[in-house]
Amino acid sequence: MTCSKSRKPGRWALVLSGGDGQRMQAFVQRWLGYPRPKQYCAFAGKRTMLEHTCRRALDLVPPERVVTVINRDHRRYLRLPRRLRLPGKILAQPERRDTAPGVFLPLTYALARDPQALVAIMPSDHFIHPRERFRELMEEAFALAERLPGQLVLLAATPDRAEPDYGWITPGTALSPGGPRLVRGFREKPPAAEAAALHAAGGLWNTMIVVARAQALWDLAHAHHPEMTERFAALRWWLGRPEEDEALELAYRGMPSVNFSRGLLTPAAGWSVALPMTGVHWSDWGRPERIVETLAEIGKTQTFPAACAASEKPAAALLPARSRLAAA
Repeated sequence: MTCSKSRKPGRWALVLSGGDGQRMQAFVQRWLGYPRPKQYCAFAGKRTMLEHTCRRALDLVPPERVVTVINRDHRRYLRLPRRLRLPGKILAQPERRDTAPGVFLPLTYALARDPQALVAIMPSDHFIHPRERFRELMEEAFALAERLPGQLVLLAATPDRAEPDYGWITPGTALSPGGPRLVRGFREKPPAAEAAALHAAGGLWNTMIVVARAQALWDLAHAHHPEMTERFAALRWWLGRPEEDEALELAYRGMPSVNFSRGLLTPAAGWSVALPMTGVHWSDWGRPERIVETLAEIGKTQTFPAACAASEKPAAALLPARSRLAAA
């Protein structure tokens, strides 16, 4: 259920659906018989991960303020084997340029329509449960971003193991007991020994769910990657016009590849706040074992044969990693 206060003017949801899911490709191929990025798959029930993400977005913003970014060659996944029901605007990247352009294309669209926009960056290939508790945390994140206009607010998962597959946040001073904490640093996919040290020191997992003023994100990117923001600034005027597709092609032609986590979040550590996701189960579902375990824990029936999830590696090498479902 969407509460009325969540529909404040200026709030936007930027849904990221441009990944190809390299680690899950073999599993999906065994299951479906053809490749399909995991965000376009329904691992339980009928909704895909992308549809679940958009549903969470609609708990926070009106449909016309949901902007989803995909890759151009993903368009077929929106139609087959059935048409996905997605709200708002869908933008298709003509080329792959890593994760930062995938954020700044929908951000450009939001800024063109609302220069004062508050945006939530929501990856579409993560599992999040329960939806109601997540909405409460996102409301808190939006409120923090309004109070701290120059800060990035990141939702952080509480680790239950030293997982080297994830990005890590080193938290600093708490702004309130048990609440948000200043960020001291980021570490993207560290070696196992470093992940163990981060876990022992109370590190948090970086979920890549960010809430911030759109202009704060733009200023951050322009300071570190002006060659990218200048291209999107030139594109802004053409959005919604007949020449939009041609302008988008030109913007991406020769655009440098920029990783959002390493290229933007890491240098923004001093201007970031981590909000621990207490009471929420989060996983990136980057391995079949995590999907199987998660669905068993919440009592959902998987839609794929169990044999498809069998790992080619020894089970001990792929122990599932997930966030702890902490008390709210």
